[in-house]
Amino acid sequence: MAIESTIQGDLHVVGDLSSSTLTIPALTLTDAGVSASAAIAASKQEHRFAITYSQAAGSDVVAATVPVYTVRGTTATLVAVQVAVTTAPTGGTEAITVDVKKGSDGSAAATMLSSVVTYDDDDADYSVSAGSIGTATLAAADTITVVVAVSGSGGAQGQGLIVTITLNEDAS
Repeated sequence: MAIESTIQGDLHVVGDLSSSTLTIPALTLTDAGVSASAAIAASKQEHRFAITYSQAAGSDVVAATVPVYTVRGTTATLVAVQVAVTTAPTGGTEAITVDVKKGSDGSAAATMLSSVVTYDDDDADYSVSAGSIGTATLAAADTITVVVAVSGSGGAQGQGLIVTITLNEDAS
């Protein structure tokens, strides 16, 4: 049985401090407390990825289903989905919808959003529409797919689509 000692006040150690175990209270060690030369292995870090899918400015947005990323780590979390077009649809009923789906081994791809992101003539050129995330969790080898649909008539379709998907991935 260990003998516990309590020190009231600050403790300054000149030289090395060693122990068989060290328990650090939550929120004690912050980014500022880690040396820039600490050489922490990538396998011990969470990585943030910004994945983009785009269609050329100056061309009408077209329907597409495109796989854009496969999770390489053990798990990942969808953080944000943002959609913009350089030229918004005008007049008529033109609209662009964007969905983000997750496909897993042996399973059909399913939406990760609460609802698709819709870009229509109510939106301004270059305005960013954020997707509402319904399912944020991903596992190793899950594949993210962007699904773009276009609809409408009587006006001009939007041009120059960009979809940015942000996720945090745990190292493998």
